[in-house]
Amino acid sequence: MGLIDYWHIARRRWVIIIAVLVLCSGASAGYLSTLPTTYVSTSSMYVGMATGTSVNDSYQGGLAAQQRVRSYLDLATSATVAKSVIDDLGLKMSVSEVQSKIKAFSPPATSNILITVQSSTAVGARDLANSVVAQFRKLVDELETIEPNAAPAARLTVVDRAEVPTAPSGPQSKRILALGLLAGLVLGCAAAFVRDRTDRTLRTSNNLEAILPVPILGIIDAGRPGAPDETRRLRTRLLREGEASSIMLTSLSPRSEPEVAVALAKSFADMGSSVVLIDADTSGQGSSHALTPTSVGLAAVLQGAAPVHEALTAWPETGVTVLPLGEADTKTPDLLASNRFAAIIAKLHTDYDHVVVQIAPITQAADAIALAPLCEQTIGVVLLDSTSAPQLRGALATFGDNKLTGAVAYSKPGTRLQRLRGRLRL
Repeated sequence: MGLIDYWHIARRRWVIIIAVLVLCSGASAGYLSTLPTTYVSTSSMYVGMATGTSVNDSYQGGLAAQQRVRSYLDLATSATVAKSVIDDLGLKMSVSEVQSKIKAFSPPATSNILITVQSSTAVGARDLANSVVAQFRKLVDELETIEPNAAPAARLTVVDRAEVPTAPSGPQSKRILALGLLAGLVLGCAAAFVRDRTDRTLRTSNNLEAILPVPILGIIDAGRPGAPDETRRLRTRLLREGEASSIMLTSLSPRSEPEVAVALAKSFADMGSSVVLIDADTSGQGSSHALTPTSVGLAAVLQGAAPVHEALTAWPETGVTVLPLGEADTKTPDLLASNRFAAIIAKLHTDYDHVVVQIAPITQAADAIALAPLCEQTIGVVLLDSTSAPQLRGALATFGDNKLTGAVAYSKPGTRLQRLRGRLRL
């Protein structure tokens, strides 16, 4: 895969990337809110030895001081020093808690000792550091005094006393938030890649060609400038077959897509042909929704309550005559499969140049299976960006061996937005 492929994945799955990014950023901000504010204060000391005045004595004393520094670092964080600090400041803390706040270290090849103390307040850090230094020096004096009233063999001299820190040392807000953003970006991109690789949604006509057993007769992108031209190409291909007087359109997607049937009927009418559009979509998602609701329609004609000519309605905007569904009931699907509907098709076939029939999706009703033999051509409509490969295979399996002339790859604005809203509702 190249950079272009990854860019396309990011464009398709930007919702996942943003969601994971926001989630990780929120988690880092939540974690940051649980961390206490800390202040650090430091005091430095120098270890000196009681030696002679010669250069050799001074050199030997320096080596001895460096050797003592190693053991002094352990003394600075010892329980004895911690207990003395508690008594000195009257702290309500355990010895182990005080020990955890003290750190001592020495730069390599030096006789210097740095005592660093951590506290929740700036003043508290300074006072705790100075108390630790004082108690540490007292302990060293006791250990280095060999005889009573004698000077200690080693001495700790304070070089820099602890001062009140001007700013907190932690938590490192910018670093934690930056790590949260980075983790969110990495995890979001990984989740988007995995989701895209496992997604079976059909997005292009090439995806359809690998599944459909029939040719793709049209690729219509509603709302785009080229949509009318692609509808004309679909019309031309159907006319080239020589059998375009009766055409049935059914959706191979979960929902009806009546816009394709309306566009095809209008395209025939634009040629000057007389066209009737029959809304036989018992799912209730048919094309006659754009017309004024009427009780007299296909359902009433099938029941024998009205003749065909009384149910026909002109659609001036398209130049098409429409036979709306009307008030369908539970008997309507059975009547569609009867000879009554075949008689209606035959009647309209003699009165109009083209009869376009829109049927409910194959996966929702069995109407398409029963009516396919009545029409010269049967077109399956597949909504891209909304139909998965398993759904399409299921629709084809349901349709079975019935005549399917070809398919139309259909896409429309808002499909992805609708899917996004559906996910948010879930």
